[in-house]
Amino acid sequence: MKNSMEHIFKPYLMKGMSLQNRLVAQAMEINSADTGGRVSEKILGRYNKLSLGNWGIVFIEAISVTPASLARKNGLVMSRENLGGFRRLVDEFKGRDEKALIIFQLTHAGRVAGDFSKKVGVYTDGNSDIPELTSGELDRIRDAFIKACELSYDAGADGVDIKACHGYLLGEMLRPANKRHDRYGGNAENRAGLIGDVIREVKRNYPTLIMGSRISFYEGIRGGCGTSSANEVIEDLTDILETTGKIIKSGADYINVSAGIPSVTPKLTRPGEDGIFNMYSHFRYAKILKDHFPDITVIGSAYSAGSFASAGFASENISKHYTDLAGFGRQNLADPLFPLKLGEDPEAIKWCKLCGGCSKLLKAMKNVYCPLDREVK
Repeated sequence: MKNSMEHIFKPYLMKGMSLQNRLVAQAMEINSADTGGRVSEKILGRYNKLSLGNWGIVFIEAISVTPASLARKNGLVMSRENLGGFRRLVDEFKGRDEKALIIFQLTHAGRVAGDFSKKVGVYTDGNSDIPELTSGELDRIRDAFIKACELSYDAGADGVDIKACHGYLLGEMLRPANKRHDRYGGNAENRAGLIGDVIREVKRNYPTLIMGSRISFYEGIRGGCGTSSANEVIEDLTDILETTGKIIKSGADYINVSAGIPSVTPKLTRPGEDGIFNMYSHFRYAKILKDHFPDITVIGSAYSAGSFASAGFASENISKHYTDLAGFGRQNLADPLFPLKLGEDPEAIKWCKLCGGCSKLLKAMKNVYCPLDREVK
């Protein structure tokens, strides 16, 4: 098996750091933080399990840059008060696996914040219950991202991911539907401007910190990412490639390619057995990005949807230079030891059954785990 997976196990150099393989544990929210968004023992246990899996990169689940707009009741929040917990998470992980890179995913929920929290939007879409942020408020959110990046560095993270996917605030900002008349809307440069500002400012002061963004290349909504204008719904990647190019030009080290909005187009984000074509679409988006920007590190997504065949898809796509790294979300929840087992004992892998149980738990605001894991209660 390992010989047939040789491309997966080839080392990869990312910003001067050598990855032990091409497998990425994507951010999977387990909605289990303590009061105030603090790192809990349950969250520490989750990442301690992943630290035994020999992953190339592990993304730490969506960490809000503000306690004001949260997608989950028990979501993580980056703050000076919570820094000790994040340091402990990194220290314990690195104590077990010093080779894997740890990247904190930073986010602002925006209009997909929970009903218990504050919903805000980049632009008005007809929903009078969701106020449009002012330029000054967006300036402060930009500064909050910069501060969260600095705290992530202090916590020992190898890098940060600016979340611009799945309907969150910065993903909304990238859309052609964002027709704001200030520096945060209109043309591609303005729509990518906040993310670009964060990357440039952080890199100026923390040049060793890996910086990148996860982006939904096609959201499946009118005027969304992956369309040509505010009034179009048909896929056209011209605009999203332009906005992503602005982010790359600002100094991004990688782009993590995703798609869809879980609350609106869930099968596009998380393909299942009845939507395998959507998995191929994820592969296509990564390939198109790599073709346009061959020097950027590309992380592909949706490999969990391939179940037993997922490692084969990953090896093939890496060998053909369609992607550099292969991201697994649901599979890392089903089996945190996936890379280790893939290399040493593939028969022992607990494969994701694509049952959607973890997503249902998240939607219900419950603590998230793989329903097939009998050890979790």
